[in-house]
Amino acid sequence: MAEHIITLVLSGERLDVTTSTPFVVALRDLLYEGDWELLKEDMKKKENIMKEVQTCEKLEKVVHLDETVYEPLIFPEFQEWLREENITPKDFKNVSLKGLYDLALEYADRNLYDIAHDIIKFMLDIDENYAPAYELKGSLLVEQGKIEEGIKYLDKAVEIDPWLVQAYASLGEAYYNLGDYEKAIHYWERELEYNPNDKITYFMITEAYYEMNRKDLAVKALERLLEIDPDNIPALYQLSQLYRELGNEEKAREMEEKIMNCKPKYPTELEPWARVMLKHGRYKEVAEELEKIVESSPLNTLARLLLVVPYVKLGQIDKAREILDDIGQNNFWYYYGKKEILDELLTEEEKRACGIS
Repeated sequence: MAEHIITLVLSGERLDVTTSTPFVVALRDLLYEGDWELLKEDMKKKENIMKEVQTCEKLEKVVHLDETVYEPLIFPEFQEWLREENITPKDFKNVSLKGLYDLALEYADRNLYDIAHDIIKFMLDIDENYAPAYELKGSLLVEQGKIEEGIKYLDKAVEIDPWLVQAYASLGEAYYNLGDYEKAIHYWERELEYNPNDKITYFMITEAYYEMNRKDLAVKALERLLEIDPDNIPALYQLSQLYRELGNEEKAREMEEKIMNCKPKYPTELEPWARVMLKHGRYKEVAEELEKIVESSPLNTLARLLLVVPYVKLGQIDKAREILDDIGQNNFWYYYGKKEILDELLTEEEKRACGIS
């Protein structure tokens, strides 16, 4: 039962705030998208809840009631409160389940999968045909390595809602993890039918074709991406490598020329852009661009590490050694993981000059 916390006097009226008050605000936000009227329609036979709602509505005349009232929301405690108030899934007629979906996702992001699955079960108890709940359940199971079980839920999601794009994406991931690349591609292509601008999916299809040793079809997937995003540097870079593996040096060089006419806009573009520019001796341009990035983002370790190459090539060995010493001391494993860039772009003599063994 709710316990009294404090009594407030508002315009001469006494308002009792109880241990239930934060849960009622959470109920409104999670299941009714902040709408008191819809909540009241469902809870009109729940005397305790209606009394709490009246208190909240009066409080909102002077103070905004939002998530700060109840966060952090611990879902097991919220469920226990619902049981105490004799509120069951059949009471929810006018709800939106998006808030619960987001809450389950938050728990999953913290690796609290058991609670995430409990929330999903609660959603399905409210609406057994809520396709996003099946999609989320399937996606989490795939993420947990329970791939076959996850596929069953994802299949159910697209059976209920064939437009549920995320379910196709997760099905593609599931079959890719199983090594069934053809099925993975099938589902990713279905995803692109509904969302042709999802750029990551083109890369996933490319990877699947590569695993199948169909480099010709991998090329076509990236060419489709370039039709909607002609200056996509990672796509151009991957295409240059694929063309080179297929023996088409002319097309490989064409892709590299396009990269050299671009400027990196996103973090994922920085490394492929720098690799191509440095390969073709554009040291000064790379140094200037990377220095601007480091100036605005001093903790950008990749930009700093890449700077080593143009500094060495331009004879600024002291600057290169300073960067390497700092990264070696503070980000050793990152340096170790990216050292192959330096091995690729520097000669043995240049590496010895800046202390790379």
